[in-house]
Amino acid sequence: MHRLSLVRVSVDSSVAVDFHRTGSTHLLQELFAGRILLSDLVERELAEAEIPIPEAEVVSLTTEEEWQFFHDVKRSRPGLGLGELGAITIAWARRATLLTNDKQARQAAEDLQIPVSGAIGVLELGVEIGRLSGKEAVEILENMIREGAWISEELVEMFRQKVLERE
Repeated sequence: MHRLSLVRVSVDSSVAVDFHRTGSTHLLQELFAGRILLSDLVERELAEAEIPIPEAEVVSLTTEEEWQFFHDVKRSRPGLGLGELGAITIAWARRATLLTNDKQARQAAEDLQIPVSGAIGVLELGVEIGRLSGKEAVEILENMIREGAWISEELVEMFRQKVLERE
């Protein structure tokens, strides 16, 4: 079973934007139906970009503990934006997996022992559960890269080999 099969996910803008740019937002919503958490800070960023994720539960930071965590991460990782900080905080507070393609956000989450994945993990899940063929998943990833996503060639090649060997 894929590690994203049953968990709730806190989605950062980077993943939402990459799926949106390839016309695949529906896939993200379908794979995580009822399990998408969206920080209100991320929701604001997506609203400005006119990227709706109606399946998401929008979550605001409400407790003193959540705000303290948010500010602690902000102090220790000054390069992170408000959306990334919100997504990380929601993942921490709700014991969810952070979905981000942002290198700094991934590193911060890993340092805080927050499970993390990105667009590749989402596409792997789609292939594993039979929602996508390996070829379709590779096409979506290649389209993401054409539309501006930065994913190392090494990761792309590993992904290609992994999902295409299933066919």
